[in-house]
Amino acid sequence: MRPQHRLGTVPRSAAEIGVNMHVTAITMEDATFPYRLGTDCAEEIVARLGDRAASRYLVVCDTTVAALYGHDLVARLEKDAGPAVLLTHEAGEVHKDVTTVGALAEQALGAGADRRSIVVALGGGITGNIAGLLAALLFRGIALVHVPTTVVAMLDSVLSLKQAVNASFGKNLVGTFYQPAEVLADTAMLRTLPVRELRSGMGEVVKNALAIRPSMTERLAGLLRPDGRYDDDALRWIIAESVAAKADVTGADKHERRDGLVLEYGHTAGHAIEHAARGEVAHGAGVAIGMVIAAEVSHRLGHASAPFVALHRELIAKAGLEHAVPAFVGTDDVKNWLTYDNKRGYLDCEGTSTPMVLLSGPGQPLRTGGMPLVPVPLSVLNETVDALAGPGRTGADHRAAVPV
Repeated sequence: MRPQHRLGTVPRSAAEIGVNMHVTAITMEDATFPYRLGTDCAEEIVARLGDRAASRYLVVCDTTVAALYGHDLVARLEKDAGPAVLLTHEAGEVHKDVTTVGALAEQALGAGADRRSIVVALGGGITGNIAGLLAALLFRGIALVHVPTTVVAMLDSVLSLKQAVNASFGKNLVGTFYQPAEVLADTAMLRTLPVRELRSGMGEVVKNALAIRPSMTERLAGLLRPDGRYDDDALRWIIAESVAAKADVTGADKHERRDGLVLEYGHTAGHAIEHAARGEVAHGAGVAIGMVIAAEVSHRLGHASAPFVALHRELIAKAGLEHAVPAFVGTDDVKNWLTYDNKRGYLDCEGTSTPMVLLSGPGQPLRTGGMPLVPVPLSVLNETVDALAGPGRTGADHRAAVPV
């Protein structure tokens, strides 16, 4: 039975409200879950959560999203679904660690969480990973529902079973694989995003077009806006195409250890730039720079053509993103973090090389033993990082400039 509402009103089910969200069945080997996408569908999101009849809804978000949507969602759940509690963490990549997960677990247990509770991940990719790992650990696994509020989360992070947080040695090094029960995405929540975050999301969209789904490139080039202003129709198309792109490579690879590794395009250097910037470079912005670095590396190694490298720069510029290492990020730091990339171990690389996803053309990853990875000499990678840092730069940290 659904929990009775404490104020005495009769909650409506999703069926009673009607279907305003388009549903896509996400399948990754034996893992399946629905991805629902709509616009201005907060009532349906609450109703669908209510249909799950949780003993308690554990809404996890950062302090920024709490003010925008968290308190409202908890109030709606309390009114129409059942007991709900807001669990908040500090915003920013620097707080994506096991300490934050542990603190949230203590809050959840103190609030009465049990095996029938549901973790609702309300926020971007950082919150999604933190909440995902929390759900996987509480009682050795309770239900997880994603309600993404950023472009990156809607079209990338919630479509992965990877739930991981950072360590002092690099990004996403501590975690596990855990399946969400459902994704409920409302493009209306993107209206409050800063332009910086909208642009960041488009970095992942460009990755999907270049590495996986070249068929979306022409229309995407016409839709991309440097000012980060997109209408809901454009966003729904962009998200739907990205969902399809991810499905192309994860349907038979739920752990992203074979064909799914292509989703890491741009992430080797991108993650290093993010880490060196101490959170001042948004994820998609780092990936955008990382893709240009990867394309330049592929060109230097004789695989990618100059026009293909130029296509990277063109699409990234149309998205309002930079294609060079920001002046406030120290290149020595970037080169240090390159050696801690989370793809280490997939290939038998010597200490002088690292595995990378490289493309020879649109949708054409280079492969080693069936995997879309190749060993890249660190000397070539480091030289490319230096070349893309611009003239007159040193390896020192120059963090006085405006964040990307």
